[in-house]
Amino acid sequence: MPVLARHPALVAVIAHLGAPETTEFLDVVQQRPNTYLDTTMSFTDFMNRIRPMTPEELRRLADLGDRVLFGSDFPSIPYPYAHAVHALVRLGMGPDWLRAVLRDNAARLLDLS
Repeated sequence: MPVLARHPALVAVIAHLGAPETTEFLDVVQQRPNTYLDTTMSFTDFMNRIRPMTPEELRRLADLGDRVLFGSDFPSIPYPYAHAVHALVRLGMGPDWLRAVLRDNAARLLDLS
């Protein structure tokens, strides 16, 4: 990540949880306070066929819940929009994690409070 190394204050949002290099991008997010992951396509049936998350990645993602943002790529997705939200719900991370991902984290990042 040469750009991130040269610009430590840069706020970065990594699309698709960094798939297929999700583990490596989880490392980056843990090391850089200004870096976030977005959930575009992640956890959907479509993406689970291509690149499902490992149990270890899911555990780490739960711990990084304050740096995960809902992403949709709507309307350019191969499934209904609501499926992206349902895919997050069925992870079972709990209402606080879900509220943070679907609303609170983006509101904080964009200073919308």
